[in-house]
Amino acid sequence: MNREYVSEFTVFMNHYLENHPEEVKEQHRGWRIYWDHKVDLDEQERIVKDSVPDDGYGFHSPAWHGKPLPQAEDLVR
Repeated sequence: MNREYVSEFTVFMNHYLENHPEEVKEQHRGWRIYWDHKVDLDEQERIVKDSVPDDGYGFHSPAWHGKPLPQAEDLVR
């Protein structure tokens, strides 16, 4: 079994990045924008405390929280 196999896509990307070094710089810039930022732990804690628990269904009606729905006779006066 040949363990030195390199896919066509990997060969293409390696060749492309060798010929376009600006793309590597752009990748690093994108990484810094989306991943390398300071995290405010106090703000994260506040967000968790202020959040509403999700019921797992995406609905927030009383029926989904185990509370009975009003019956028709309760709605008619």
